[in-house]
Amino acid sequence: MCADPRPTALVTGGARGIGRGIATVLARRGDHVVVADLQDELAATTAAELRDAGLSASSVAIDVSDVEAAAAVLAAIDAETPLTTVVNNAALAFSAPIGEVTPAAYDRLMDVNVRGTFFLVQAALRAMVPRGTGSVVNVCSTSSFTASTTDMTVYDTSKAAVRMITQAAAKEVARSGVRVNGVAPGTLETELTRPLLTQEGFASLAESKIPVGRLGRPEEIGDAVAFLSSDAASYVTGHVLVVDGGWLA
Repeated sequence: MCADPRPTALVTGGARGIGRGIATVLARRGDHVVVADLQDELAATTAAELRDAGLSASSVAIDVSDVEAAAAVLAAIDAETPLTTVVNNAALAFSAPIGEVTPAAYDRLMDVNVRGTFFLVQAALRAMVPRGTGSVVNVCSTSSFTASTTDMTVYDTSKAAVRMITQAAAKEVARSGVRVNGVAPGTLETELTRPLLTQEGFASLAESKIPVGRLGRPEEIGDAVAFLSSDAASYVTGHVLVVDGGWLA
């Protein structure tokens, strides 16, 4: 971390995939970005690559399923340089028929996707609400609105919960000046989604289901996060912005 006069953004799950795309876009707009990830060495590498590109970034290890430790990480960063943006992106996904889902697999995914998001939102609001400013953006999914095309009932349920956390928290703190919004990505080819489909499957999906005819890019999710966390969205809170190439249209 570094003391820095510029806006400071924390991005969980920021080492790769969508999180890396978000971190890159926020750094390009002039934020100091803290890349937070369970894989601390990968987070450090991502932050170093951003710095090599002339951007401001640091890294920190975080396990959002350990809610007390994750809250302590956020509080420590905020104490050094007040956070202006917190992006809850860390997530797990798996595909399995509902009849084969084990309690352990269910609990692990919910611990990260729902419990982890809820309590990091709480930690962010505890820091931001007294200052009367700040933006929280939760990465939801098109699965927040409709079921996946593969057997992902647990993941879909978790992302629907993240959408409701976003909307309910936004209403609760709206008068404080802190805004809470979400982004719902469609299908992107990332480290999280790659194990779920073959290349042929992705190509077929893009052709048959996505009106623009291609998969999204992580930086395009970053652009949406950048808007929602900017002054240009000062009258936007409790909104989940769908970025899906027309999938849900």
